[in-house]
Amino acid sequence: GMTYLPGGNVNVGVHVLVPDSDIENDGTTLPVGAPTSTGDGGNPYDPTPIPNFYISKQINNQFWLGLGVSAPFGLSNEYDDGWFGRYDSTETSLTTIDFSPSAAFKVNNWLSVGGSVIIQYADAELKNNIFTTSEGTQTLDGDDISVGWKAGILAEPLQGTRVGLDYRSRVNHELEGRLVIEGAPGANTNIAGQAGLHLPDIATLSLAHDVNESLTLLGSATWFGWNSFEDIQVRTGAGTLLTPVIQNYQSTYAFSAGFDYKLDDQWTVRAGYQFDETPTTDEYRTTRTPDGDRHWFTAGATYNLNDQWSFDVSGAYIDIAEEDINITRNIAANPSQVSADTDGYVAILGAAVNYKF
Repeated sequence: GMTYLPGGNVNVGVHVLVPDSDIENDGTTLPVGAPTSTGDGGNPYDPTPIPNFYISKQINNQFWLGLGVSAPFGLSNEYDDGWFGRYDSTETSLTTIDFSPSAAFKVNNWLSVGGSVIIQYADAELKNNIFTTSEGTQTLDGDDISVGWKAGILAEPLQGTRVGLDYRSRVNHELEGRLVIEGAPGANTNIAGQAGLHLPDIATLSLAHDVNESLTLLGSATWFGWNSFEDIQVRTGAGTLLTPVIQNYQSTYAFSAGFDYKLDDQWTVRAGYQFDETPTTDEYRTTRTPDGDRHWFTAGATYNLNDQWSFDVSGAYIDIAEEDINITRNIAANPSQVSADTDGYVAILGAAVNYKF
């Protein structure tokens, strides 16, 4: 897509995510002898800003270079103390940051190709309670830098009709960190460990059609290879494999449609809808990712101040379908059966500044 951006272009933006999750107890049993529950955990999410930065530069009539910095995957939640699902999770944090140097080549007037190297930093921390003869805490954390790639083709077989095909590779991390258990007699430990984190490959087919000088229709279909995320398997520094936490994510599809409408030389407005399948399954869904199928409703606008400066604003409301959680946690000899109903939503507010040079 850089081949449609003449000269130099900079985009600096931020999205503020405002999630809300409602988890209701549906017959959870606690370990024998464990303290009673003190609530439903509350809304575990806080508003979170996520910045991004992109720059592209046309080198000549056929060649472009660029750089993107973004956060493609992330999660951050923390439940109230003493809640009924605390043996599954109390706090979860996943941060990923992509640094993506890119290049694009205009083959001819109707075909462009491009690619990126993805240098990705990942940091994760998973916390939950554990009960033996008293209640303690378990923390698993680690980080890693790994590399992937991305490639795309953009064609305009008919003037005003553009078709894009994009593939992003899987990024495999081996998180290096520690497993710490405190306050649970017989289980306390503080050891170095490793855990694999396999983030999905993604393929997207997109279409844009200019109906006239003002209206552009848009559509896309995306495949996510979430089946790469099978479990959380910890290996100690001595090479011992600990009991894995099964995730069993499934590959999914998302489908979207929308439009851009140019009101005048200064204002363009847009809106869209997307259906987005959840990769979680009924058998293994957890309170760390209380997810369901998602319906996205979006709108936005661009204001062109002059030939160099423009500003974007956007908003999204994501309705998350109601789903069940039914999993077994804590030590096998004294388990907790976590049973719950979950639903929620996410509001997203976005803003960006664009500069042409």
